[in-house]
Formats: sequence, C-alpha cells, structure tokens
Amino acid sequence: MSGKAKPGQVKSRSRTPEERRRTARKQSRTYRSTAPGPTKVERKTRVSKAAKPAKSRQPRQAPAMPRLGKRRALALVLALVLVGLVVFGFADSHFYVHAADIRGVQYSPMDQIYQQADVNGYSIFWVNTREAAQRIEALPYVKRATVLTALPNLVRIDVEERVPVALWRVNGQDLWVDVDGVTMPVASADVNLPVFTDLDGSTVRPDGGVDTQLISSVHELKQQLPEINEFAYDRFNGLQFHLASGTAVLLGKPDGLAQRVDELLVLQGSLASLGQMPLEIDWRYEDGYTLKLP
Repeated sequence: MSGKAKPGQVKSRSRTPEERRRTARKQSRTYRSTAPGPTKVERKTRVSKAAKPAKSRQPRQAPAMPRLGKRRALALVLALVLVGLVVFGFADSHFYVHAADIRGVQYSPMDQIYQQADVNGYSIFWVNTREAAQRIEALPYVKRATVLTALPNLVRIDVEERVPVALWRVNGQDLWVDVDGVTMPVASADVNLPVFTDLDGSTVRPDGGVDTQLISSVHELKQQLPEINEFAYDRFNGLQFHLASGTAVLLGKPDGLAQRVDELLVLQGSLASLGQMPLEIDWRYEDGYTLKLP
C-alpha cells in the first residue's frame, strides 16, 4: 500500500525518545497530584478578654503529726507498762489464790469459811474483798468479817464470831442466841450457858430471833447472879426464874424490863441483908412489886 493517508485519518508519526521521556514524567506528576494528602487541622484557642493569667499551683503538703508533750508521752509509757503488768499478772500462776490465813475462829469450821469466801483459784487481782466478806458474814456464827489481800497471792480473813449468851429452848428445839437476839445452831454441848425456855413460843420474833430487850436482861441477870442457870418466859408471867434462895421471881414483859432488873438486884440485896426470903417477888408491872411471904 502507498504511504498516503486516507481521508478522515490522522497520519501518526513515530515519537522520539525525548518525547517519550517527557510524556512519562507528566504522567508521573499527574498521578502524584491526584493522590489525597494529609489534612492539617488547626486548633484555635478561644481566649477571653477578661481572663486573668492563672496562678501557678503549689503542691499540697501532708498535715504535720501533732507532737506529744512530755507529760502525755510519760502517761502513754506508764499506761503501756501497766497493761503489761496486768497481762503478766493474769498469766503467771504465782498470782492465783490457793489458801488463806483465817483468824478469830472458835465455832466456825475453817474450811467452811474458806469455801464461803469463794476466792480459791482466782487471780489476786480479781478477788473482791468486800463481796468475800459479805459472803462469810452470811454464816451462822459470823458477826463480822474482814478480807485482806497482798501480792503475790496472799489472802487474810479476820472473823469476829457471835458470842452465845444463852441456850434457847423453843418449840422442842435448842439454839444458841447472842446478846442481839440472833440465833445459831449449837456448836458444842460443852459450853456452859444458862437455859432460857420459851414455854409457849411467844419470844420468837418474825425473823426467827429473840427479843433484844429480853435476851439482854437474861444476860445481865446471869452476870449479876451467876448462880441462876434457868430462865423461862410465857405470855402471862413474862420472864421468870428462881433465886438461889428458892424465891420465885416474875418480871413481866420486855417493855421496861431492863429497869426492873436493876431495881430487883437492889431489892434482892436488901432482903438478903434483912434475912428475909419471900416465896415470890411479883414485879410484872411498872407501878411496883408485891412480895409473897412464907
């Protein structure tokens, strides 16, 4: 075919190497420009016109520990020492009670007093001396008790016992009675006491004891007239007994009895000096006495 171009066709020519390199460089620049690049975002800070410059903050300091004064420090040390001593006292067996020194006992069994005190096996720091004494005073022969303690485990019990002044026979029962009218069991038959017989149960108080004025009068008569060993009482004649001469004496009820006893002792001395021995002295009333002569 001939080298002429047909109508409507553009005749192409061959490109030179330089043109081809330029074309390649353009394509390369176009590719790089079409690639999306990173977007730079600018942050704007809104500043108020009236805002003041912020003050720099100082770091917060921890609160300082309060200082202990010398007295408080000494008190703390003493408290710790005391706690240590208490712990040591409760832990050491040398501070536990296993016996007691009991004094002043004549009628009460010692083992009964020690058991009643209820201190055995307790730490000396736990012994309540007042309560222990009250428990001992509940025993029939004990009037008063005192309990003392000392380190490491010493217990001393001082007892004041009741002193019986008469053997009281009432309702078929024999009891000891002291000057306060308090009764107790008979501890020994070898004790020499005057016998005071209640003939009709009229001497018994609501608490089970004997009228104090009555038993005090019996005790005084026994001291002044030791030869008298038997007394009696009933509702009608009151206190009654016999003198060594055989004279029967009726002294009446407890009211005013102490005064009549004193006057009777004076009268008895006067009659003895005169050599008179009446069969009966009736002094049951406060207005005077009557004598029954042989």
